[in-house]
Amino acid sequence: MNLFAKRNPEKGLRTQQIKAMIAELLELDQDVTVIVTELNCQDDDCPEVETVIAIFRPEQPKLQITLHSSIEELTDAEIERSCRNVENQSNQSEEMLLASEQHN
Repeated sequence: MNLFAKRNPEKGLRTQQIKAMIAELLELDQDVTVIVTELNCQDDDCPEVETVIAIFRPEQPKLQITLHSSIEELTDAEIERSCRNVENQSNQSEEMLLASEQHN
């Protein structure tokens, strides 16, 4: 890995687009941090590169999305689907919390 290699400006632009899209789709506040990064996948059954999206919200657990594509290969549809999955999981967690509070 060459730490001094020139960065790909198109990848940087796409990363910013992905962050903005996630912030809009999930209606995130300004105090939320979204990190989009590419990692080499170590599993035998996945592509060489995967994109990891981490969402840090104050006083809430970190959300992490792993997609088996490079940043440049990610489609808007994949990002939208991942955000819907995050919303559905959040709604289910809230419903379970409310149900457990009602039993107490």
